[in-house]
Amino acid sequence: MSAPVADPVVRVRGLVTRFGAQAIHDGLDFDIRRGEVIGIVGGSGTGKSVLLRTMIGLKKPEGGGIEVFGRPWPRREKELRALQARWGVLFQNGALFSALTVAQNVRVPFLEHTRLDPKLVGGLIRVKIDMAGLPPEAGAKYPSELSGGMRKRAALARALALDPEILFLDEPTAGLDPISSAAFDQLIRDLQQALGLTVVIVTHDLDTLVTITDRIAVLVDRRVIVGTLSEHLANPHPWIREYFHGPRGRAARREP
Repeated sequence: MSAPVADPVVRVRGLVTRFGAQAIHDGLDFDIRRGEVIGIVGGSGTGKSVLLRTMIGLKKPEGGGIEVFGRPWPRREKELRALQARWGVLFQNGALFSALTVAQNVRVPFLEHTRLDPKLVGGLIRVKIDMAGLPPEAGAKYPSELSGGMRKRAALARALALDPEILFLDEPTAGLDPISSAAFDQLIRDLQQALGLTVVIVTHDLDTLVTITDRIAVLVDRRVIVGTLSEHLANPHPWIREYFHGPRGRAARREP
């Protein structure tokens, strides 16, 4: 992986999120650096996906603030839409539109954010499908006609549609077999290096964390601890120690 530049593209300060009276996050402080691959992990109920949805503007925080690309989170819809065009999101399970083909799913961001000529868009769609590692004929298929791994790649093609600067991935390898998971991790690493992407991955997959991340943000006790894998291995916190030093953690670190 290329060395990430220290310039933060996302700054989270004092972030508080709640569901009713239940606090999920209570004063999160961390940065996402330009060009890095950062993983977000935590136990059940620690709000990994909630944090991702908050960073991309789908959930309003109850306290604190978020800066993206050096600017405070916009209040106006027009500004938010312009910001959303600068990143791509792969949601859990892909979240593809079932009534649309793969090509039509990839076309959606172009329709929402651009006024490009349809012929040009058609060519770009084919490029994005190829970048995601899918064969050309996959563009005419519906999500129900694809395997789990191919659906993930179709969702990735849609996330890459507008040449994003940041790629947000929510459990991208969940439900995939080990071979498909490893191939998807390799694809993300190749794309990150080729395109200079900043990649944010919510995951529980230790192989992904060991293989492609530069740093890892661990959600514990409603706070966040950010560090490299080596730093987390030295952390005495009980959950962090159990997670990274357990049998699966040791197995993941032994893999080449």
